[in-house]
Amino acid sequence: MADAEHEALIAEIRAAVETSSSGPQRDRLLDLLRELENTHGTPAFGDHVKALVDEAEEDAAEIAPFLSRLSSLLP
Repeated sequence: MADAEHEALIAEIRAAVETSSSGPQRDRLLDLLRELENTHGTPAFGDHVKALVDEAEEDAAEIAPFLSRLSSLLP
């Protein structure tokens, strides 16, 4: 996935989280998104994608529509 596509996806997810969630879950998701941004192009990136997907599967319906696109970011 190109950098512009990656950045656009992260921005879409961030907007969904910011408008849909609140409290500790929102903070965890935003922290995970920051980690994705900071580790893009590094070996740790895949771990952060997985962590975000795991968090979303537990109770983060606002990012469910993005899960397949997130999975495509994995090497």
